[in-house]
Amino acid sequence: MRYARLLLIVIVAVALATSCAKKLGEMTPEEFLKIEGEVFETDLTPESKEAIVKKYNYTLKQYEDYAQKVESDPELKAKVGEARLKKIQGEPK
Repeated sequence: MRYARLLLIVIVAVALATSCAKKLGEMTPEEFLKIEGEVFETDLTPESKEAIVKKYNYTLKQYEDYAQKVESDPELKAKVGEARLKKIQGEPK
């Protein structure tokens, strides 16, 4: 009984930890826009870009792959455009 309770606690803890953890490689359009905005404010060197994407727990390759995916996927491009529009409309003038 004691081991069963301990096993149950461990299973619940692992389930909570994995369900709440951010999945690698899943960048949202909103996160992409935040990163993109900060990147455009720098000198656009790979070192500057890498420092920015690290703040958001991504690699430079993940960011560049997502940027390429946005350019090639019309649906994703539309989602990023909608997120950009919401951001612009939400900013105070």
